[in-house]
Amino acid sequence: MIGGLQMLRGVAATLVVLFHLQAASVAEGHDPGLLRWFQGGEVGVDVFFVLSGFVIFHAVEGRRHLGPGWFLRQRFWRIVPPYWAVLALTLLALAGHGLMQGDWSEWPGSWRILLSVLLLPLPDQVMAVAWTLTVEGLFYLLFAATYFRFGARGAVVALALWSLVTFGLTHLQLRLHPALGVVLYSGVIEFLFGGLIALAISAGWRAGAVPALALGTLGLAAVVSGVSLDWGRAWVAGLPAAALVYGLAAGRWRVPDWAMIWGEASYLLYLLHLLVFSIAGTLLRKAGVEPYGSLAATLGLGVLSIAVSVAATLWLERPYRRWTKGR
Repeated sequence: MIGGLQMLRGVAATLVVLFHLQAASVAEGHDPGLLRWFQGGEVGVDVFFVLSGFVIFHAVEGRRHLGPGWFLRQRFWRIVPPYWAVLALTLLALAGHGLMQGDWSEWPGSWRILLSVLLLPLPDQVMAVAWTLTVEGLFYLLFAATYFRFGARGAVVALALWSLVTFGLTHLQLRLHPALGVVLYSGVIEFLFGGLIALAISAGWRAGAVPALALGTLGLAAVVSGVSLDWGRAWVAGLPAAALVYGLAAGRWRVPDWAMIWGEASYLLYLLHLLVFSIAGTLLRKAGVEPYGSLAATLGLGVLSIAVSVAATLWLERPYRRWTKGR
């Protein structure tokens, strides 16, 4: 079970990488070539949210007595310090650009830095992917406030109510404060999908793993290639993601070691890839090479981001995780 889900993390992060590569290619006025098939690659975020719901419900089973403080500390040390490290590198890169070019127009300013450090539920954070960590953090807070007092049923009810509110406000198309736009992101139901899958697996449900895996793969492939999300992201993307997670969790799949490392590096890949694109792209331009001018150069940025993330995982994140466990 764990092997298949670990590999799926790598797939999800890579889909986001390919999505940003094709978007950058189009923004630069180039033909993305084969990358046009990944114009919906942001569906990797939907996969991550379903996976997160599954992992959290699965990981706390039998540990309710440890309390919400234990849970939130675990989540903090796993998520926040690596994010802060990449945020610091991003700010360092922006400062270097400002010093070398004499142009500080891209410097984010103290308010954006503060809201980014604290992961406040506001737009315009320094790192484009940080909003998803804010939504994830809100999920952790809601889960901690309900699961350890009312059990899994209480957490499920709370997630269902959160999802109902987001759907209602989305349907009404009200103009909300930017903070509420993050808090009431309609994709939060994907955490509920993952939690229900974890509870089903815990109860012994494992039937239909292969059909679920096939349907989930086909559904996500359709979304990745550009199927419209007009019917609602939670349904068009979230349900195939949930089917895929169930198929991998319910089956007894074996994956090669390289796929396990790919999945292990997924979080740093998600955090680092835009920074790698920016730095490598700048260096390529100085060398007279347009980073998005050819498919080979564009894919090279993707491969480089994966290599950097794997190296950072093996040599930095693993020792860091051992240190946190020692504490």
